[in-house]
Amino acid sequence: MTYPQMEEEFLSYLGDRYCAEDWKDARDALFSADDLNDDATPLANLQALYAKHVTPQSSSPSDIAGPSEDSPAVVTPVRTPGHLSAYTRKSRSRRRPTNPYIDAEAQEDSTEEEAEAEASEAAEGNCSARSPLVTSLSGPSAKQTFLSTIDNIFDKVNTSKTLDRRLHYRAAWSPSTIQSRMYLLCVHRSAMPFIAKHLRNKGLPVTISPWVSGQLYVVSDSLKSISSFLSTAHGLSIRDYLRIPDEEREAVERARPKLPNPGWVRITQGKYRGDIGYVYDSKQLNDFVAVLIPPREFPYPALKNSAALFDRSRLPANKTVSDILRDGKVIGCSYKGEQYYMGLLLKRFRRDGLEIAATPHPDCIRLHLQSRWNTHFVKATELAFSMQFLRVGDDARVITGEVRLKIGKVVSTDHAFSSVCLEIAFEGHPRQMDFRLQDVEHVFCLGDSVRVVAGIYLGLEGHVIQMYDDVFHVCQESTKEEVEVSKYYLDCRPLTHALQSQLPTQELCEPPPDTKSLEIGDYVEVLEGHHKGKRGTVSWCSTSVLYLWPGVDSTSIMCASDSEAPVTQMIEVPSAWAQRIYLAPTIKYTKDKGYDVRPGDFVNITRGPEYQMTGVVQSVDLLTARLALISQTDKSLINVPIRFVVKLRNASLDTFKNVIGKEVFIIGGEQKGYRAMLYDVGNETCSIAIHGQRRITLKHSDVVTSYGMRLNGVILERHDLIAFCEIRRKSYLQPPPRSVTPPPEKLIASSGSNSIACPNTQSSESSILGTWTANPQVIARALNHSLTINSITSSESTSWTVNPEENEAGQENIQDNSPLSWLMQKEFSSILLEHHAMLKVSPSFMGASYINDLYQRRVPTPSAV
Repeated sequence: MTYPQMEEEFLSYLGDRYCAEDWKDARDALFSADDLNDDATPLANLQALYAKHVTPQSSSPSDIAGPSEDSPAVVTPVRTPGHLSAYTRKSRSRRRPTNPYIDAEAQEDSTEEEAEAEASEAAEGNCSARSPLVTSLSGPSAKQTFLSTIDNIFDKVNTSKTLDRRLHYRAAWSPSTIQSRMYLLCVHRSAMPFIAKHLRNKGLPVTISPWVSGQLYVVSDSLKSISSFLSTAHGLSIRDYLRIPDEEREAVERARPKLPNPGWVRITQGKYRGDIGYVYDSKQLNDFVAVLIPPREFPYPALKNSAALFDRSRLPANKTVSDILRDGKVIGCSYKGEQYYMGLLLKRFRRDGLEIAATPHPDCIRLHLQSRWNTHFVKATELAFSMQFLRVGDDARVITGEVRLKIGKVVSTDHAFSSVCLEIAFEGHPRQMDFRLQDVEHVFCLGDSVRVVAGIYLGLEGHVIQMYDDVFHVCQESTKEEVEVSKYYLDCRPLTHALQSQLPTQELCEPPPDTKSLEIGDYVEVLEGHHKGKRGTVSWCSTSVLYLWPGVDSTSIMCASDSEAPVTQMIEVPSAWAQRIYLAPTIKYTKDKGYDVRPGDFVNITRGPEYQMTGVVQSVDLLTARLALISQTDKSLINVPIRFVVKLRNASLDTFKNVIGKEVFIIGGEQKGYRAMLYDVGNETCSIAIHGQRRITLKHSDVVTSYGMRLNGVILERHDLIAFCEIRRKSYLQPPPRSVTPPPEKLIASSGSNSIACPNTQSSESSILGTWTANPQVIARALNHSLTINSITSSESTSWTVNPEENEAGQENIQDNSPLSWLMQKEFSSILLEHHAMLKVSPSFMGASYINDLYQRRVPTPSAV
């Protein structure tokens, strides 16, 4: 009999006289067994309950012989329906104890009724006794019903097993002990959250096992009470029931971890399910915990069910908004019963609906970081997250303790105990030391290949080119763009691939065996059935059935026998009746080359669920014979077997097309350290020109781009990248310090001749002019023009003396046959005589000549020159 069935029996038998509260102890005793097939324990508890409420406490030896003081009181379980009266007599000399099964309002002053009751009892013999003080109601009384029920239970029990059994009154049941029992329910994992939620809604304390998945600890009065709360479907999901001893129960209750403060928790129920919250107050008030979370509902228009920080500026400026102060500072506000702290909502959740999140993902606490609430704790969480990627062989720096700022090599890590072992060199001798994970930090170097594991650039791969405090500049591998990423969001791992001019050496591995199973996209022919002879492309298939379009062939290869018209309706054919008759020329495995595919190749998927998808190969896994490609349509990453794809075109070696015409750096060969202009990129070499020189040809490995990648597609290693950064720093010349130019020394002109053509002067002029041109005719005209100007000047004047009158007179006598006649015009000559400037240009710069390429432009001030 189940618990609900028992309730129905009581109600149908007693009718309006049934009171559930009066029969509570009896019900608990009936269902007090741990095993569903154990009847002895409920009988013992019923007998103890019977003795507690019905058995009289005799005041004289004439009533009933009780157990002696030295021996325990016992009761014999062997009973018959006619012997219950011996246990129901009450002493007339003392007041009866309170009995829930006897009418307490009965009249006790009627001695006649007592006498009649005794006479009736003696006459009836073995009939069940009825108290003479109870007012008789229509039908059997509650006492009679209780005694009859116990008699029926004893009749059903095999009394032969209990003849020699004697039960102690002191070992009997008590309601307090039954209600505090703990049971272990072994539940199927898929049904565990639903069963736990259902039992919690029924008011039972439920604890999910933190050690083994699929176990629930439930506190209840009995197993039958637990099963009565479960539906049939939930009952079938429970594999086993186990009673937990008191010692283990204490261990389970102690193992229930206390929420840290501050700390992180994950919400497992309700609208905020899956969100990460900050424990504001770990004190449980009525089993509720205060948590700060980004709100999803706002008192102003906002996106529905989207998490964001609360914006106080969008609230009305009236008395409905009140400030929340702490230490005299405003840290939040209160509006319509809700409290907001720096944009985070203070909300209370049940303790059973929270799970401790030791190290949440930074993306889950992004809004907490933006709110600037307890920034120190949030930063410590980011550091703990980055330590999860610390592996053996990485470099780490100690940030606290006696060996602060020491850098060592990671020997081992124990994330369960948050410890790491570093090998640090002291005076040339290595020494291994243990540290806490929060006391060390990951060390990155220029050129390290990294992968972004959090933030807006999640999944990006590249290499470090600059480091500023906690922010690193990373050059993206695919687009060569430079992005800024927090160092806590980086994992120092080698990149998935590097573009090379030649196919790298294939690993020694055997190809997987050929499969004859049909896939989507195969061109098949039906061999049996109603559609025998039809051919088409498989559009969907399972283990036993496939669907195809007859007459449709995406490869445009049709046999001559296919004369029937294409059918526009898909047909269903058993897989055993179809045979593949054509397979596209997919990539095959060869012993000399392996799989002829590499990152950068453009491929098309001809078989499988991703049929007709095209994209660029991202990575190749030769051991599993699979490759990953980026879809050209939705930019998603697809992983397919290599034999399912067809190569459309090879990876272009002209990957550095966007670098042509830009500046590159030479890091190898005789020209190491120079900057040059890239003109062309070949298969093995490239054409460059150092500024002011002719073009030369260098190997790809000797030339690097401005973002640190060789022209063969290989990223510079750590030491090479450091040397490259040093070359870049030295290649840019800093402007020299500026100062006032001292006046030149004055030369005394010769008084014996009007000509200034002395040997030293002529040689100097010849050398200067020689740097400008090599044309004799032009040099002669320039010399004659210079002598004409010098002849009209006074012998006492010098090249730094300015005489306006002589300038005007001399200007009129200048012949206009010089190629620089426009430069000597009046509007220019006055400026040139007041300010002197020298422009030195290399005559070999790109093989150009500048003497005849002068442009007329007025120089207003000396600074413009």
